[in-house]
Parts: sequence; structure tokens; C-alpha cells
Amino acid sequence: MVTRIASAILTLTGLLGLISGVLFWLGLALNLITLHMLLGFLAVAALWTIGIAQAGANGGSWVIAVCSLIVGALTITLGFYQASLVAGPLHWIIEITHLTLGILTIGLGHMGAARYRKANAA
Repeated sequence: MVTRIASAILTLTGLLGLISGVLFWLGLALNLITLHMLLGFLAVAALWTIGIAQAGANGGSWVIAVCSLIVGALTITLGFYQASLVAGPLHWIIEITHLTLGILTIGLGHMGAARYRKANAA
């Protein structure tokens, strides 16, 4: 049940985070950066919950759990320091990296949730 709730939270916060990130790239809704950061923290917390829960399940993967912890930590760290990294015309590299980590957070979380459901169905 915890994994199902965490998966729903990950879906909602991940989608809203991606939408708000695109709005920032377009120069819109810049006053919502704090909300975007909160959505990122919640998405990573859901990722970590799913990663650890599926690792403890029968047939779970510790590799997915460790990857979840690493990707989550990188996502939070890069998101927090993003504004001060590579300022100027090459800042798009940091933005693309942050977007990639965000998508990886969502995908890895859903992969872990599917692994958990499969392990518990058997």
C-alpha cells in the first residue's frame, strides 16, 4: 500500500515538476520556483520509498534501490545548486542534465514500483 501511494505521489509531483520546469524555460511562472523545488523533494522522497520497499520485497533488486538513492541524491543536489552552476550561455547543459535526472527519477520509481507489484503478486 505504501508503494502504491508513493507511486501516485511520484506520478503527480513528477508531472507537475516537469510542467513547471518547462514553464521556467519559457520564462513564465518564475515565482513558482519554490513550489517546483518542493515537488522535486517529494518526488525524490517517493523514489527513495519505492526503491527501498521493492528491495525488501521477495524478488526485489538492491541494484534498483541503490540506483534510486544515487539518482535521488543527484537530482536534489543539482536542483538545489542549479542556479549557480555554469552561469551564462552554457547553462542549458545544466538545465538538460536536471531535466534528464527528473525523467530518470520518474522512470526509475515506476520501474521499482512495477518490480514491487510483480514480487508481491507471485
